[in-house]
Amino acid sequence: MRASKAIGLYAGAVVVLGALSAPWLFWAVQWLAAEVPLARWLGAYPFRRVFSRALMIVAFAGLWPLLRNVGIRSWNTLGYASAAAWWKHVLIGFAIGLGSLVIALAVSVALGERSVALDRSAGEIVGAMLRYALVGVVVALIEETFFRGALQGVFQREMNVVVAVILASLIYSALHFLRPHGAGIAAEDVRWSSGFACLAELVTRSFAGRDVLISFVTLFLAGCILGLAYAKTGALYLSIGLHAGWVLANESARWLGAGKIVEDVIAWPVLALLLVLVQWLCSAKLKPLGVSEPSNSGRGARST
Repeated sequence: MRASKAIGLYAGAVVVLGALSAPWLFWAVQWLAAEVPLARWLGAYPFRRVFSRALMIVAFAGLWPLLRNVGIRSWNTLGYASAAAWWKHVLIGFAIGLGSLVIALAVSVALGERSVALDRSAGEIVGAMLRYALVGVVVALIEETFFRGALQGVFQREMNVVVAVILASLIYSALHFLRPHGAGIAAEDVRWSSGFACLAELVTRSFAGRDVLISFVTLFLAGCILGLAYAKTGALYLSIGLHAGWVLANESARWLGAGKIVEDVIAWPVLALLLVLVQWLCSAKLKPLGVSEPSNSGRGARST
């Protein structure tokens, strides 16, 4: 249980140290904005945004020591296997990720649940697609490295692979709702304990929306697909492609006025079918690029 304990200590340290450091980071930002003319724009940053940055800084500062502690000490063991066919996995994942949410959107539009604004020029559409594709790649690299390569990789070292995928997917889905929107503490009211007060507001407000359950299930299914792809191939490339394709489709749908696809239950059967497709692709078509961490049952990840 060494890995689980390490993750528990890491999570606790991120929350406590992030909450404790947030007020000091906020005061430092306010001082910088007041003393440095080029940094005056930082003065408009509310405490809630500084709080989220504090958590992020602490999380990234402690990530590599955590990985080394549990035995993940190279890019290869993190999921970036050296393989000539890595780009094929990325492209295949991107195509089916993008296609799956496009299908979900098309079905929703056909049923009259959503509408798409097509009054955009070709140049605007191409520019938006390129912009969201770049965003998708960046988001996919960060989140897949953390949630699949690091978190799921650690879980797979001492758990059954299926349990590891489900647990990592639950955490992945839940953390997407911890957003500081609506949680506010005025600058003059910031105290040393304000980080903990902001955390309490963040948790209570984040899960209060009426579409939270739908989005939670959608992101959980997505996490299971990404986790399965990682476990089966032993590398992150297929997962990164899938994730980037989803971001492109979802952000493009929002830009076209159709809203978030993740808030539509029509995505559930599409993702369920995609789960089956990824299982088949990894079993019949795509060769593993690396070896995922073995589970505590003694079976490799490819025994899923």
